[in-house]
Amino acid sequence: MRNRIAKRIYEKAKEDKSLFLISGDAGLGVWEQYQKDFSDRFLNPGVNEACDVGMAAGLALCGHKVIYYNIAPFVVMRPYEQLRNDVCYQELPVIFVGTGSGITYAPAGMTHYVVEDIALCRTLPNLNIFSPCDPIEADAAFAYAYESRNPSYIRIPKNGEPEVHKAPIKDITQPHVLNEGSDVLLIFHGSISDDVLKACEELKDKGISACAVSHPCVSKISEEMLDMISMFPAVFCIEEHFEYGGLGTMLADSCNSFSVHKKIHKLGIKNQYIHTVGNRDFLRKHYGIDAGSIVSAVTGVLHG
Repeated sequence: MRNRIAKRIYEKAKEDKSLFLISGDAGLGVWEQYQKDFSDRFLNPGVNEACDVGMAAGLALCGHKVIYYNIAPFVVMRPYEQLRNDVCYQELPVIFVGTGSGITYAPAGMTHYVVEDIALCRTLPNLNIFSPCDPIEADAAFAYAYESRNPSYIRIPKNGEPEVHKAPIKDITQPHVLNEGSDVLLIFHGSISDDVLKACEELKDKGISACAVSHPCVSKISEEMLDMISMFPAVFCIEEHFEYGGLGTMLADSCNSFSVHKKIHKLGIKNQYIHTVGNRDFLRKHYGIDAGSIVSAVTGVLHG
C-alpha cells in the first residue's frame, strides 16, 4: 500500500502544481523520484513532527494541497496538538498518511506501534479516517481525501499487501463484502484482512457460513452497515487496534443510538501496554486476532 499511495501522490504532483509533500524523515527509497522531479514542492524537516504539521497547516493556508507522510505514531500521537489546533480546527484539507499501522513494526516495540490512533482521531470532528485493507482501497481512500475539503488521515501497514478486491471500488465510505455468508458477520478494517479471510475458509470447513466485510472508513458508520448488522445472528468486529475506542466501539455505539439490538463481539488488542516481544504473527495470536482465534471465538458464540 505504501508504494501504491506514493505512486498516486507522484501522479497527482504532475497534474497539480499546488501539491506539496512533507516527509518527516521517513520513506527511505520511496520519495527519490518525487524529490528529483518536484524538488521545489518537497520538504524533509527531519525528526520534528510538531513543526512538520505546523508547516503543513501554513502551506495549506497559502493555497497548497499538502500531504504529510511519516510512520503512523509520528503522524498522530506526537504532533496531536498541531493536528487538532493547526489543521482540524482551521478546517484545512491536509492529508496525513501514516505507515506502519497497528503492530506492523512489531519487533520495534511499543514506541512504533499505533493501536490507539483511531480512538484519538475520532475525537476530531471533521477528520476523515481511513484504514484500507489492500492497495485498491488505498487508491480509493487517497482519491477521496484529495477531493475532500476536510482533513484526512490514511493509516496503512507497510508494503507488499495483496489485492483482495477484484475491481476498483466506487465509494470508500461504504462497507464492502469480500466473502459472502449468512451465519456470522465479520467486520474488519486494515491489513487484518488476511487473517479474517483465512478464518472464513476455516469456518466453512466447520459448516459455518461467514460474511466478511471491510469497513475502510472508520470515521462514520453508514446506514447500510447497520442494516447489514441487523440481519445476522452474530456479529464480530476484528481490528489491529485497541478494543476500546476503535471501529468495534463505533459500531456498538451506533447500534445503541439507532436501536439496532445486536451485540458486537469485539476482537482487538487488549487495552494495555504491549510488553510482549515478537513478530506480527506472534502478536496477533497472542492477542487473539489471528485466524485461529477468530474461528474459536465465532464457534464459541454460535455453539456456546
